[in-house]
Amino acid sequence: MGSNTPLMNQYQSIKKKYPDCLLFFRLGDFYELFGEDAVKAAKELDIVLTSRGVGKDAKVPMCGVPYHAAENYLNRLLEKGYKVAICEQLEEAKPGKGIVKRDVVRVATPGTVLNPAYLDQTNNNYIISLYQKKDKIGCAWSDISTGEFQLAQFSDPEGTEYLVDLVKRLEPTECIVAKGQLTVFQSLLKDCWEKKVLYTEVDQAAEDLLIEQFGQENMIGLDQNALKEGLAAAANLLVYLQGTQKTDKLPFRKVEVYTPGSHMYLDAMTIRNLELFITLRDGKKEGSLLWALDRTMTGMGTRLLRRWLGLPLLNVEEIEERQEAVQELAENYFLRKDIRDQLNSVYDLERIISRIDWLAANPRDLLALAKSLSVIPNLKESLKQAKSSLLQKLGNMLDPISDLQQLIFQAIIEDPPVNPKNGGVINNGYNSEIDRLREMIDQGENWIKKLELEERKRTGIKSLKIGYNKVFGYYIEVTKPNLHLVPDNYIRKQTLTQGERFFTQELKEQEANFLGATERLQELEYQLFLEILAKAQSVAERVRKNAQLIAQIDCLASFAETAARYNYVRPKINNTGIITIKNGRHPVLEQLMPEGSFVPNSIQIGEENNRIHILTGPNMAGKSTYMRQIAALILMAQCGSLIPAEEAEIGIAERIFVRAGALDDLGKGQSTFMMEMNEVSYILQHATKDSFIVLDEVGRGTGTFDGLGIAWAIVEYLHNHIKPRVIFATHYHQLTQLAEKLSGVVNHSVAVAEEGADIVFLHKIVPGGTDKSYGIQVARLANLPAEVVERAREVADSLEAKEGIKDKKKATVSQAVQLVLFDEKSMIIQELRSLNLVQTTPLEALNILSEWQQRLMKENTTSKPKGHQKR
Repeated sequence: MGSNTPLMNQYQSIKKKYPDCLLFFRLGDFYELFGEDAVKAAKELDIVLTSRGVGKDAKVPMCGVPYHAAENYLNRLLEKGYKVAICEQLEEAKPGKGIVKRDVVRVATPGTVLNPAYLDQTNNNYIISLYQKKDKIGCAWSDISTGEFQLAQFSDPEGTEYLVDLVKRLEPTECIVAKGQLTVFQSLLKDCWEKKVLYTEVDQAAEDLLIEQFGQENMIGLDQNALKEGLAAAANLLVYLQGTQKTDKLPFRKVEVYTPGSHMYLDAMTIRNLELFITLRDGKKEGSLLWALDRTMTGMGTRLLRRWLGLPLLNVEEIEERQEAVQELAENYFLRKDIRDQLNSVYDLERIISRIDWLAANPRDLLALAKSLSVIPNLKESLKQAKSSLLQKLGNMLDPISDLQQLIFQAIIEDPPVNPKNGGVINNGYNSEIDRLREMIDQGENWIKKLELEERKRTGIKSLKIGYNKVFGYYIEVTKPNLHLVPDNYIRKQTLTQGERFFTQELKEQEANFLGATERLQELEYQLFLEILAKAQSVAERVRKNAQLIAQIDCLASFAETAARYNYVRPKINNTGIITIKNGRHPVLEQLMPEGSFVPNSIQIGEENNRIHILTGPNMAGKSTYMRQIAALILMAQCGSLIPAEEAEIGIAERIFVRAGALDDLGKGQSTFMMEMNEVSYILQHATKDSFIVLDEVGRGTGTFDGLGIAWAIVEYLHNHIKPRVIFATHYHQLTQLAEKLSGVVNHSVAVAEEGADIVFLHKIVPGGTDKSYGIQVARLANLPAEVVERAREVADSLEAKEGIKDKKKATVSQAVQLVLFDEKSMIIQELRSLNLVQTTPLEALNILSEWQQRLMKENTTSKPKGHQKR
């Protein structure tokens, strides 16, 4: 983009520093974009693309947005994954001064947004930094809108899996990677993003920056040798944020280390299949477990509730501490209502104090801060009534910061403007100089109104008016028909189509006094606003602590509100692994269905002889709902919530795995069955005896015998090697025979009532297996054409008769299944085919034949049905 004008030379010199950004270049009341930036922005924002002369016969593409509406356009570009450098005028434009100074004051990116209009109140907005060295992966992430800063380090073989799960849980909007590692992480995380994410490569930063930022005292507690890669990622993130925010002083005061084993670990598969945060069907919050439990009153409470659900507790005492608080609030309607009513008056303190920390707050933020702090004294009084130790502790720790709230209420008017630079922010009576200047301005306005009336009377021009604009200042406007009445002391200022504008010496003198007072007033109000902002910034950690405490109170009250509304009970918690739930209900479905229509179900699982439940029954009978229900109730209990049941006792689960129906992943070249096998493989590699596992119809994606064999082997492996608690739903009815073979396997089924050729789903789980699939009846319920249903019955009956399936059902597992899984004859035939007879000696051949004979005799002995007599 060639240019020989001073303005375009200035633009180019600034643009060269930000080649990966769209440059918003301030020109008067507009942000202008030039060249390729203009072409991109015009297309993305659907605004007019024009051009600007840059020299002799040269033009460059140009578009612009009004500065007062720039945030809306900026947000739209950020949502599309762009970076935008904001270049401001650093001095006032004055006649004859030439080009004003300009420079970039901040770089807006998707992960560094503070504007509440762009942010989702219910979710964090994370930016993540990644660094890899050999088999170690370092991560650091932050939500600058809440002040959160965390790091972690993962090592292979689980390192990659932990990273993928972390990214899917955090859903960051921007990703920083060390230079040279972009391709590695893009390949590793290609399936993690729901929408386009912005990647940026950065040079490796010095780790000394961490000590400068957080202080030596906060770094002492970190095992720096064991976190080298995590600390490297954190240093890169800090440098990047310094660059985008144009400050060396970032407001982060502490860094937290995330360790996967400190809470119940939920992988991305389980979070998805449990529909923890969004539904599988349409990806919306409504219908998820979070939706069913979320009755929070504040933004920080909503975000914390999401975090609690994603990180259930493992410590019995911590769980019971939360439960005690929730139970008290659930049973004490008046205390709960009092607390929730007060929380309703609290603004999003986390994000307000972060905007104050980043010097991005406005007068309305200060007023919202003061109003929120003013709630704390009454909230503390309410919590004093509580008997729960946790509620008392939270109440005692709340800090009203009275001096700050009083200062704000005294200084800031009730309904302040958003922009503090234009005045109208400070209360009358707060500052004597402001009062004096306002009085001068009021007098000046009255003087101008009086002058206008006097001049109309003196000149006889009834349409005469006195106006003002920034370019010409105050003027007297006279229409053309009245120009002959203009007195001699009027000095021409501007000619219009419809008339002329004039000024007088008297008006000029008054304008200087009036505008001088207005300018001094605006400067003084802004200065006082910055002083109050600085005082708020000095107690930012106290405010942030209040935000954290209020968020916890909000979550506990939300749990209690849901529990009271839907009649939840407090489950006992144990470390024995035994789970007992009497008439449990699905927390989501019971809210979506008509009241009282959901059929409750019970479970007892966890003893040595009762660790794996084989669950059989027809499609649509409720197997999947039941299994997800049990997993959801365990998770809720370990979050400290009460649960929908008559009574319950929950044995701690260190992990929950939920493998349910999968979809083809054509992008990865994986079929449904391959994805299913990958998920089951992951479970078998990571589960322990303290895990709770839900497996839904594993093996159905391949041939019947292959699928049955896989399902059989998986159950055996879980039973013999891992010994977790498992619910295994299947249509392979032969698996029910495992209850006779394996001591820890128990059969259950979904009750069905048969009415002639039809069936009625009772949605009740009962002891014992079933050997019926009711597929034909389900097809009839789905309203398949009668001809199709009848033909299906004929074919099924024919196949059953042909294969002798009805008789085989009476056989033992050794006959019905072992033939498929462990057929010794087939193995011997395979060995015979591969035997090299030319090189085998007669003695070796006799030994081989003897071994085969023994194996066949052993198979015949172990495969005989009960009651069979040897002939």
